[in-house]
Amino acid sequence: MTNDLRSVLIIGAGANDVQHGDELDAATFQVATEFKKQGIRTILVDDNPFSVSLESHDIIEHACIAALDVDNLLEIIDRYNPHAILPTLGNRRAFELTQKLLEKGVIQEKDIQLLGVPDATIRQINNPVLLSRTLHAMDAPMKSIVTVNNYQDALQEANQLGYPVIIRSVLPKSSSTRQIVHDRSELATAVQKCLKQSRAEQVLVQQSLAGYKEIEVMVQRDSSGTMMMLSMIEDMDPIGIHAGDSVAFNPPQTLLDRQIQNMRDVAFAITRKLRIVGVNHVQFALNPNNDRFYVIKNSPYFDRMTSFVAQSTGYPIANVCAELYMGKRLRQIDLGDDYIHHAALVEPTMDHIAARVPVWGFNVIPEANRQLATEKKSVGTVFGIGRSPIEAMFKAIESSYQEPADFHLQAQRKLSDDELVMKLVHPEAGRLFTLIEAMRRGYSVEELAEMTKIDPFYFDQIDRMRLLIEDVNKHPMSEPVLVKAKYNGLSNKLIARLWDTTPEQVYQMSADHQLMTKYKEIEPSGGEFTQHTGSFYSALEDENEATKTAQPSAMVVGTGGLRLGLSNSGDYFVAMMMRQLHADGFHTVVVNSNPSSVNLSYPVADKRYIEPATGENVLQILRIEQPQYLFVPASYTDLLAALEKADITCKVVVIPDDDLPMLDDYSNRLVAFNYLYDGKYAYPLGAIANLLSMDQLKYESTAIRYPAELSNNDNQQLSEKSLGAIMDQKQPGLYQVIFEEKEEGQFQEHGVQPMPLPEIAFLSKSLGLDLTAIYTRIMTGKAGEEEITEFLKHEGNSGSATYRACFPFKALHVKDGKPAVNKIIGARMQFIND
Repeated sequence: MTNDLRSVLIIGAGANDVQHGDELDAATFQVATEFKKQGIRTILVDDNPFSVSLESHDIIEHACIAALDVDNLLEIIDRYNPHAILPTLGNRRAFELTQKLLEKGVIQEKDIQLLGVPDATIRQINNPVLLSRTLHAMDAPMKSIVTVNNYQDALQEANQLGYPVIIRSVLPKSSSTRQIVHDRSELATAVQKCLKQSRAEQVLVQQSLAGYKEIEVMVQRDSSGTMMMLSMIEDMDPIGIHAGDSVAFNPPQTLLDRQIQNMRDVAFAITRKLRIVGVNHVQFALNPNNDRFYVIKNSPYFDRMTSFVAQSTGYPIANVCAELYMGKRLRQIDLGDDYIHHAALVEPTMDHIAARVPVWGFNVIPEANRQLATEKKSVGTVFGIGRSPIEAMFKAIESSYQEPADFHLQAQRKLSDDELVMKLVHPEAGRLFTLIEAMRRGYSVEELAEMTKIDPFYFDQIDRMRLLIEDVNKHPMSEPVLVKAKYNGLSNKLIARLWDTTPEQVYQMSADHQLMTKYKEIEPSGGEFTQHTGSFYSALEDENEATKTAQPSAMVVGTGGLRLGLSNSGDYFVAMMMRQLHADGFHTVVVNSNPSSVNLSYPVADKRYIEPATGENVLQILRIEQPQYLFVPASYTDLLAALEKADITCKVVVIPDDDLPMLDDYSNRLVAFNYLYDGKYAYPLGAIANLLSMDQLKYESTAIRYPAELSNNDNQQLSEKSLGAIMDQKQPGLYQVIFEEKEEGQFQEHGVQPMPLPEIAFLSKSLGLDLTAIYTRIMTGKAGEEEITEFLKHEGNSGSATYRACFPFKALHVKDGKPAVNKIIGARMQFIND
């Protein structure tokens, strides 16, 4: 370990947006946990109210809730004097902030170390032109790229390169604007738009690689130069569709060994040249016709792919990187008794396949353009694991959609032939179902491969999915067909729908024929060594590798992939709840398929089941685990209905993730009085109110303040009214009573609701109280009146705080998008001086 590394400043990622979700908070939590074990003091600056790390005071010594700007960073550096800064957990924005600190000279003046990347690399990652020069100098295969500052020069370069070309902003003011331009008329609009987005008033004109395969390589390097490839990911969709919007497979399904080795060598060379310590994510475009490939992006920081690789391989990337940041070498890292000696140095090998699929937000923002292109539009991600691509995809689809797969197939059948062709040529969200329909209508693999540039292998797999669904549909109650369906990952719910029966009957038939799923452990040696990660996936096989967890235990169903409205507040709530269950002596088991989730982290969960949260899966896991408590999100209505019909012995606690704030669709100010109710007494937690929009001069449903500004008289009267309403509740929990101010000093009561998870996160940080922890203790019978009273006496944060939601309108190109609580993708909070 570096001798003088005693404190580290971690620059957070800020509010969730289309580009990042829970994965950065999960990585921060795990890295900070390893720092704590080694006695390193951690300072975290972030303004995300849904951050688990910001509230984990036993791990983060100094959690600073502040806007992510240079002035705040300078103040924090002066206050805490960190010995090092870690920018790799805050996405691209943390790199930009670190460069600004370098330019101000504070890092050099105070002799602060940069962990993970040297200063020269930070400058190159922030400036594509500089990075391109470096890669060209080392003869890395690069596409042609030219910097211009006006339309005429852009036109000249486009004519030389040949259409299509890609236009990008240099040093974009926000997320980068990338546009594929097919002709001269499109070029003028794209150049004008990207010039406005550029802080340097320059744009990049790039050779288009549209139609090539997109390959993503994750490598890792220590300070001595030892490197390893953690994984190679193949995106099903070609270049031209953002990697985050594509179905992705780990390991790659169609690559030749020479292609793998050549790209691996280049990824190593780039990582070595940039002197990166920790992870590096290199993206390639591969021409399948001649094996030529090009480097298209380099990201030496944690991102959604890092979390997907970690969860699908079982290799603890964040834990290992934390030790690399401390100066350890890969051969010196000991991962403990559950791993073989030198496991950190052994490249992961998989005996299974993982498929990641995007989660969309078009159901709540239908006006957004669903067409897929180079700019990311998905808001979250889920994944499935199986022995085959088909099984992995069926599981991922089951996790991604509330409706069975055939519901979406039926919708595709309504398309006219012209509409189908349009969707094939101009792909839209959920295109997998369109491809299945095209094969049903008789399109050949060759035709579809030419139209979509998707490898023919995937059409073979897609056709197998189609034929399997048709086979199940044509042979109701057939045992051989049932065996085939279960082996390939079809759920009881989908089979029941195709057979016009119930999932319970399908389950009974499976039990009668001894077709019960078993669970296989996800570990990074492909079964070669005996290693235990505590992560499992289901398979229709003979051997079961999952055993009953030590008691007492509690099982939690995660809230799934990030979705609009809830954002990652659901993941925050579940993770904080699991932390408290751990503190109370429970062993924790989680069922989740969101690879970015904090609650899949090793310090949070003792055991992880990477499965869709269906009735059959949860009931099967309950039979193995036999926990005392089962926590289920309220939005999982089918699961809750299945649990009611089943004979289970554990106590079911419902997590209110389907409740969004009632502070919506009102032009007047609303005030919410918040309470903790233990079933006998109501404990006040103060009041919050929505804020007046300076633009529209009406109260915003998505911006709130704590505490609400009320006169003493109004506060007393409303407190008395709300207290009575809370005492009428039948169940303990966190509640709020909503009042609307009709006129000054005149309020109308709108009722009681469970406190929404986004507001629990915000209020917890505003009060300096872990409300999720006390809620958990009440629900498990661990908290008595005296303890609750003592808990609420805790002196938390002082002063006022504000919460402002963020929306994906700009990323989805929605003009004049109307803010609403069900469209929130993230939020920011700050403390203010009254």
